[in-house]
Amino acid sequence: MLFSFMIFSCDENNEPEPIDEILPPILLDCGYFSQDRVLVNDPQRPIDYRIDCWARITGNLRIEPGVVIEFENHSGLLVDMDNNTFEINGTANEPVLLTGTSKQKGYWRGIFFTEAHNPNNIIEHTIIEYAGSQNLTNSSPIYEGSLALRGVSGTPPQSLTLDHVEIRNGGSIGLDLHAIRKNSSVSVSNMTITGNEDVPVKISAEMAHIFDNTSSFSGNGADYINITKDYYEIKDQTVSWSKLDVPYLVDDRIHINEGGHLTLLEGIEILFKPSAFLQAAPSGNNHDLSLKILGTPSETVLLAAFNESNWGGIYFGFTQAENIIEHAIIKHAKGDFSVGNLQNSGAIYMHANPKILISNTLFQNIQNYALYAYTGASPNRPELPNLELDNNLFQNIGKGDPEMGHLGWGNGRDSHYPL
Repeated sequence: MLFSFMIFSCDENNEPEPIDEILPPILLDCGYFSQDRVLVNDPQRPIDYRIDCWARITGNLRIEPGVVIEFENHSGLLVDMDNNTFEINGTANEPVLLTGTSKQKGYWRGIFFTEAHNPNNIIEHTIIEYAGSQNLTNSSPIYEGSLALRGVSGTPPQSLTLDHVEIRNGGSIGLDLHAIRKNSSVSVSNMTITGNEDVPVKISAEMAHIFDNTSSFSGNGADYINITKDYYEIKDQTVSWSKLDVPYLVDDRIHINEGGHLTLLEGIEILFKPSAFLQAAPSGNNHDLSLKILGTPSETVLLAAFNESNWGGIYFGFTQAENIIEHAIIKHAKGDFSVGNLQNSGAIYMHANPKILISNTLFQNIQNYALYAYTGASPNRPELPNLELDNNLFQNIGKGDPEMGHLGWGNGRDSHYPL
């Protein structure tokens, strides 16, 4: 019989490494942010901090890379810091995560900036998820969504930079900027808003130019950049709206007023609710304003009705600046404008002989006239020396002589020619 023996030796240097203790999150009470704070990433805490209330931030706050904060139901952050600094400084490799203790849409409330004026305010490389449990204000004006900035007047403007921020799986809209004015210092780049129950963004016409194609807004319950009726004027501004990965949705009037110049760039799609329209006309005597719609043969601009039935159209008045519509598709415009109580006029309404070039544009499914000029009580066809038409198409137009470009004229209300 053979026996074999194995001899083992214990090497003190091969002892198993100690396992790091997993620590629970640190609970931050409601008064925690009344003084300056820095939140840091603790490798021993999978969740670094937990917040269980509507916490008001009045001191300076910096959140460092990799921090994870969980919020209990209906809790959130009220940023009321005046000129103190709010910084969430995630990085590409260590983003900051703001999430709910329960991973369900609309679980925690969100972040509301009510007074935040410091130009160094920033949220970068940050994920905000499962917020939007309830409105961020309890009375009018209502702010909603996972992240919102309050409109201010009589105080310094709001200031915030959003860079590489993802807002996802919220219970309402993603980002609410509907009351932000042109004097605000708000910038957006490389943003992703997806998986939310409503539109990704609500914003004023004054500030709709802040978005570009570095950001993505698709995959939400309603995929539109919603331009609300608040602050609808573009005045003393020169701005462009870019093509995005979702259409714009306009609730009401957008007024390009004195000193205002708006360009709609190639490929953009804008849908309009029934009472919505574009107006390029001065309120006073300064006729320096313009609307340029600059599609290309490969990327036309689309202006159409949200309900695929009717919207107002485009109203030009007095302007002698360079107004251009080229390579566009204009659909469903009925010629109803609340300005002047105009009804059943044209997709393009012209008052006081504005200067307009329209070329390579398709007018389609128009109930009334494609073009309409105000002549008051006169039934005579107007001369329109400032209107230039070139290579346009007309399909399914309700009124007007095709040989005249489906032109109509009259008082815009109850007297229309030709019948």
